Amino acid sequence: RHSAVESSKEPVAPSAETVWGNFAGTRDVILQSQRAYLATKKNSTFLHSSLDKVETKDKDEKESTLSLCKEDIRHMSIIGQFNLGFILARDHNNNLWILDQHACDEKYNFERLCKETVIHEQKLIAPLPLEMSPSEEHCVLEHMDIFERNGFRFTYDPEKDQRHRLSVTALPHSGSGGDGRKAVQFGKEDVGALCAMLGADGTSSADGYIAGFGSGADGSGMVGNNAVRRFAGLAGSHNGSSVMRLPKAIAMFASRACRGSIMIGTALSDKDQKKILNKLDGTDDPWTCAHGRPTMCHVSCLSKQLKDDDDELTLHYTAGGSSEDC
Repeated sequence: RHSAVESSKEPVAPSAETVWGNFAGTRDVILQSQRAYLATKKNSTFLHSSLDKVETKDKDEKESTLSLCKEDIRHMSIIGQFNLGFILARDHNNNLWILDQHACDEKYNFERLCKETVIHEQKLIAPLPLEMSPSEEHCVLEHMDIFERNGFRFTYDPEKDQRHRLSVTALPHSGSGGDGRKAVQFGKEDVGALCAMLGADGTSSADGYIAGFGSGADGSGMVGNNAVRRFAGLAGSHNGSSVMRLPKAIAMFASRACRGSIMIGTALSDKDQKKILNKLDGTDDPWTCAHGRPTMCHVSCLSKQLKDDDDELTLHYTAGGSSEDC
């Protein structure tokens, strides 16, 4: 009888603390929740401070100047690919950028070709006499290593009259490679082009300098409509190469870099997109491709949108909203 009375009593429910204590890894769950809370608070504080900086800028300025350093590229957060041709990314100041996947990949390939390509030399059957100004002759003798790295070889005869002491024994040579690329032809006018880039004066320099700045993939054609010519004029200083390159070589590298880069219409995974940003970060001049096309463009500042979303989410949970309302 006594035992029957005791068994009729309802069991006492364990406390919440007792229940949580019986789960393995309870402490890890609590720590993870605390970390998530602190991260959310930190992000909220950052968003508010970012927006305050934007709002406190000089209101009299119709357009504010946006600053982006080369080092900021490596810290960009990728949002995703757009229209199979562009990468959307956000920098550390919550600015949204759109990057041209082809232009970014082309610039990396172009600088790599400028740095690593070895231009072979083609020996001539007989020396090719040159008629040069004293300034040009001195330039070749002073910078013989640069000319040799570009595939030229010379003989020098001090017994001959000035202006006729140099002869070419080998010219740069670049074949098509058998993959459909156009072979680039180099000549004695390219000696003058390199002299002009090195600061020499003379007819040969002027003629040669113009000869390599055409619109063709090898620098031939009309002068004035090839964007690469602006870059070739700065060869050796802005293309990340320790070797000053000929205008024709710069045009050739730009053409080959373009054809060998990721094209518009190519789907990219997250890993591929990150790889493109990492390669762009490794370039010396990441802002335009070799032909002058911008690699990226600013879209807008996301600070206000992100702050509004954060405020709405905070208000929702503060008011005790359910997950069904999200």
